[in-house]
Amino acid sequence: MLREAPKKQPIPAKTLLITAGSFFLIALLFLVFKSKGGFSLDQKLSQSKRLPILFSVLGDKDEYLFSLYAEFYPNEKKAALFFVNPKTSFDDGDKSLKEKGSSAPSYVESVLEDTLDSNIPFKIVWTKTQFQNWINLLGGLGFFFEPKSLHITKNYARNKQTYVLDGDDCFDWMSSLSDESMLSYIRRLEIQETVFLTLLEAIHEKRDLLGKQRVAYLHSQMTTNLSAKEWETLIDFLKKEKIHFGVSEVPGEPTGRPKQKDEILKANEETVKVAFHKFTSELRSLSFSEGERARIEVLNGTPKNGLARYGKVLLNDKGLKVLSVDNAWDSSFKSSIILNRSGNTQYTDIISDTFQGRRVYFALRKDLGLDATVILGEDFQNSKD
Repeated sequence: MLREAPKKQPIPAKTLLITAGSFFLIALLFLVFKSKGGFSLDQKLSQSKRLPILFSVLGDKDEYLFSLYAEFYPNEKKAALFFVNPKTSFDDGDKSLKEKGSSAPSYVESVLEDTLDSNIPFKIVWTKTQFQNWINLLGGLGFFFEPKSLHITKNYARNKQTYVLDGDDCFDWMSSLSDESMLSYIRRLEIQETVFLTLLEAIHEKRDLLGKQRVAYLHSQMTTNLSAKEWETLIDFLKKEKIHFGVSEVPGEPTGRPKQKDEILKANEETVKVAFHKFTSELRSLSFSEGERARIEVLNGTPKNGLARYGKVLLNDKGLKVLSVDNAWDSSFKSSIILNRSGNTQYTDIISDTFQGRRVYFALRKDLGLDATVILGEDFQNSKD
């Protein structure tokens, strides 16, 4: 005798409500996750979102050299670069980032996320060898060394004005210290900023060399949570777009440590937050883009009189402010060059256009209070004639 199949019991209304609520919660979390930047880099670039990335570099024996919190603004073709000195100590104690070693990058990520109220979805960490391989693949990086530059280390004597440094030479320069003083660490950070800006510009300038195989190789030469596809998208963006960069540093108050007989940069999180938002607001402002705040010096690198004054006139006509004109330390410059002093590339790009595409080198020197130094050489003298 066949039994009747049991009748299906109706699902209680309470269960339906719980299920619906669960779906609603998942959808809500999905939207929150999306709004906080959890989606792919491709979507961020295509939707012109603010794109935060944390870069860090380690040296010998996992020594922490520096970090860079970068915010890219794809729609504006700008990027704010916020550098972190290894002598920095945040509010949790007197231990510097340098003393945290290889754990410093993840610690910096956590502190900056809390301080800036910003999710940092993408991270990149280079070791010494990986960073050297990067520079070598790009064919080296070109730098200008003036007499007052820190350019002599125990391994290299860079006694010419211009060099294309390979990976070993470049890393030696950006990791060397003249001594353990705070001033040496601050000056070295300027060198690290100089190197990093030159590297970012090289990606755009040498874009024809960066095919898929080389891009994939670069991806293998770092520790990152960027997928291979996301990495390719980021490099394509940097190759295609001429990005204008601005540079600042995490502020800190020099504080003595009697036991260690040294100093650290004590960072207050509220001060860091205010400084960063002021920096990014200025970078993205219209007056900043138009060059109204540029601070420039023009130097005559030839024996001919009046060349610097004429250069000043050309820059004034472009709306750029020239603070001083003078003779250069050397009167035998064959070619005119432009030295970027502050890391703001918008101004030096305008200056380069004014002087018919003259070469720009990064040579950051914040103590000069300048955005650029223009050195006019024989090529400018001849074009003037």
